[in-house]
Amino acid sequence: MKSLVLTLVAASALVSPRAAGPRADRKAVAKTVAVLYFDNNTGSTDYDNLGRGMASMMITDLSAVKDIQLVEREHMQDVLKEQESQRTKYFDQSTAVQTGKLLGAEYIVTGAFIAVQPSMRIDTRVIRVDNGAIVKTAKVVGNQDSLFALQQRLADSLVEGLSIALSPEQRQQLRAQQERDRIDRLSTMTSYSQALTLFDRGDYPGAVEKMQPVMRDAPNSLVVQLTYNEMKRRAADKAKEKAKDKITGGIRSIFKKP
Repeated sequence: MKSLVLTLVAASALVSPRAAGPRADRKAVAKTVAVLYFDNNTGSTDYDNLGRGMASMMITDLSAVKDIQLVEREHMQDVLKEQESQRTKYFDQSTAVQTGKLLGAEYIVTGAFIAVQPSMRIDTRVIRVDNGAIVKTAKVVGNQDSLFALQQRLADSLVEGLSIALSPEQRQQLRAQQERDRIDRLSTMTSYSQALTLFDRGDYPGAVEKMQPVMRDAPNSLVVQLTYNEMKRRAADKAKEKAKDKITGGIRSIFKKP
């Protein structure tokens, strides 16, 4: 099954194909990076899913950087299922290194956030998997409803931590992609994150429902539009499968021996 990120990439030429997976012509130079779900350190379960959405947006941002090869979000989800059930804290250095090895990543990005109205603080680390060294730490603090500005600052820090020098043109491309995918408000990102969680669990109708306020609050975000369309497509396919199974079951019951 294709990852949601990969499907969205295929859906629009405006989204960078570099999030889709390995390419033979770039293996020698690209740095394989996995962005783990950010840890919720707020003390409130209301934000338990938020780290998934934050990581997803960071993956989308970094896909604009040609020297980064990202681990697909759905592949990461497959690896992290057991750890999720144990409420693993990914910001922990040893846990991150272990996870990075399972994912086949050279570098792992971890994050944690604290939200105290009206402010939010986000801490991130870039960890080299082969030796466990922390090569970059970053912290951003700002208003909860200025997530876009915080996201831009974090992306810049992570690129710097990976020792990647962006040309003015590449930086402009990164800014343009961030602007296309813009989400500003914490409540919008929370709903988006909840929708992603439902999608990962196979509850496509529930994911579509959770995306309604996101579509209302961020109608111009390309990643929101494409995510919503993909969720609707999966929900429609699932409905067709259920209808087909119902018909098949009815036919079988007709010919079932008494």
